[in-house]
Amino acid sequence: MKQTFEVPGKLPSLNDYVNACRTNPYKGAKVKKDAQQRVMWAAKAARVRPMKAPVTVSFEWVEPDMRRDKDNISSAKKYVLDGLVALGIIENDNWKWIKGSLADTYKVNKANPRVIVTLEGELV
Repeated sequence: MKQTFEVPGKLPSLNDYVNACRTNPYKGAKVKKDAQQRVMWAAKAARVRPMKAPVTVSFEWVEPDMRRDKDNISSAKKYVLDGLVALGIIENDNWKWIKGSLADTYKVNKANPRVIVTLEGELV
């Protein structure tokens, strides 16, 4: 079964997170928590259902421009996977649960930046 959901806007990059942590450790924790909450609300809104291991997860990063490096953009996978675990959609984000290479594609859409997450596997 294939399930997809979209997180509107840009998620914080690795640079954003590191800069927040350098300012104040609590600020870094807030950046992560806020991003994870956005992911969780998007998954809830899309009615993503719990899945069995293993799950293939892929990401389509739609940015408003090409200013951010791809490696900084894709570091936000952490927020997505942790949000899915917190919701109980997947039990864990370890090697047993996540199959494959966490594939990324990148696009530009100034009017509608977002992250499109696709989960493939068997439903619970």
